[in-house]
Amino acid sequence: MKNIGSSLGIGGLILGMFFFAFSHALAGWETGVKAGFESNINRSVSDEKSDSYFSAYLSFAKEAGGKSRIDWNLYASLEGTLFSSLSDLNYGMVQLAPGVTFFPYPGWTIDLFPFVQAKAVRDSDQSAVAFGGKLGVKQQIRKNLYAGQYYIYKDSRAHADTYSFTENLLGLFLGVNWTPAFFTEFGYEFSRGDSYRTLGTTSAAFSGRGRYRRVSSIFGSDVIREDVDRHSFGIQLGIDWTPSVFSHLSYTYTTIQGDLGSSVSQAGFIGMGFRF
Repeated sequence: MKNIGSSLGIGGLILGMFFFAFSHALAGWETGVKAGFESNINRSVSDEKSDSYFSAYLSFAKEAGGKSRIDWNLYASLEGTLFSSLSDLNYGMVQLAPGVTFFPYPGWTIDLFPFVQAKAVRDSDQSAVAFGGKLGVKQQIRKNLYAGQYYIYKDSRAHADTYSFTENLLGLFLGVNWTPAFFTEFGYEFSRGDSYRTLGTTSAAFSGRGRYRRVSSIFGSDVIREDVDRHSFGIQLGIDWTPSVFSHLSYTYTTIQGDLGSSVSQAGFIGMGFRF
């Protein structure tokens, strides 16, 4: 995992090749910025640290056209994020996800795709390469009402094992298109897997707990990796100001339960984007 920077550069080159190959044939470019916050960014069970961030991205998407029962899709993105206080968490990330879309019935879609991510963090211990897959189903219930379900498996290999994890995630969402330009979407996710968690201060009291324990100078505490159950509830609002310009507003409430105890996190962002 010492070559995360090289992986990120190679990933960016691969994305550039995909962008060049499809830019003249398909629409699907998007760029945007967002400002957000998280109330428990250190995943603490006793001493939460909050922070805000600013993020910018460039993405390309080729969606299935629906002219046949089976079609292929592609999503690729470059992203950079800066944090206000904990600057050692600043990161750059590249992602590639080719896949297949099935249209079994009118109004139904099934998406299946693998993905790979490379993330370079200023705190190199948290830099990681991840891979996995997603299976998603979406139903158009009415003209302005839709629902969906999805399963995601993710295996992230970080430079330090404390920040590595595997995760199985199930999600549900329900959306309403109030007008052709405005929507609201409600979502719920349950995941089970590994997560790093912090104890608030360094202490010998937990010296026998946590196979992947380490001291973090960034969080000022012990960090321990353990198995957790996570529940997330979210709402998202979106509006298209023009065919090209749009904005999103999102809020998520998350609870995490593990051997070290329970913790809560609130996160949200407001973003603007441009399609071209």
